[in-house]
Amino acid sequence: MKETLVLLVLLSGGLLTCAQAKTKQEFQSATVVSLDTHETPSNYVGDNPTDAPLQADVHSYDIGIRLNCTVYTVRYESGLDYLPSALAPNHAIDINLQKHVMDVALPGDRDVKLGIVYRRRAKDTICSARK
Repeated sequence: MKETLVLLVLLSGGLLTCAQAKTKQEFQSATVVSLDTHETPSNYVGDNPTDAPLQADVHSYDIGIRLNCTVYTVRYESGLDYLPSALAPNHAIDINLQKHVMDVALPGDRDVKLGIVYRRRAKDTICSARK
């Protein structure tokens, strides 16, 4: 009986810890403001372009996401030529901002981690009045 009680206490403590860890992520509402294809430049400097080494086929996009008065440019990379429809311009998304990465909530309970390339202050009248 004691063993069952101890096991039950440990199991419930573990479940509470897991539930607490999931609620720590605070998603905020943001807006996608721009979408550009990112071209990786070739580093080949030879005479004949057919002699250039093969490069991995990676599709890369720079996505501008506005949160309050800051526009974050994040990079989405995929081996397939696929971009989720939630990352279209003028589309509201939920994000969790961290130091150098941004978690973006996609439909279907999926999150994708995107690296922040750079950030800048938005240039509109509301944001310039808040300086």
